[in-house]
Amino acid sequence: MISFLQVLVLSLIICADFLTAQSRTNISVTVGSTVVLPCDCRNSTESSSQSPQIVWCISAETVFERMGGDLYQGAGYEDRVDVPEDHLLKGDCSLELKYVRPEDEGVYESFLLVRRTALISKKVFLQSVVLSVKGKEIELQSIRCAETE
Repeated sequence: MISFLQVLVLSLIICADFLTAQSRTNISVTVGSTVVLPCDCRNSTESSSQSPQIVWCISAETVFERMGGDLYQGAGYEDRVDVPEDHLLKGDCSLELKYVRPEDEGVYESFLLVRRTALISKKVFLQSVVLSVKGKEIELQSIRCAETE
């Protein structure tokens, strides 16, 4: 006999796979260029505040966070990432990433933080973007050549 817990876990797995498949975008970019990782929070029913708080992560690392004029840029992303405040106020929470590096490759996820009370926030998943970086091999070859000279 199937328990309630087993049904609940199976339902959560199916929903998570469905949501991931629905909101995943693949982008390929070359080393040194600028890329925009798309995200739109206009249709989020959770978005009720005038100044949304957006967070972009890769793995467990926070890449970028903005709430109004306050922002945080993660280690290695300083002066390279932004979600312009004027865009965010219009519901466009796309992440601009400049001077793309090989190590920027990975799966980026965006979240909307919805404040419930002064101490409690809810993290709402918005978008997943798989970033592939082309030109890694050329950069590595250049480094090897420079080391041998």
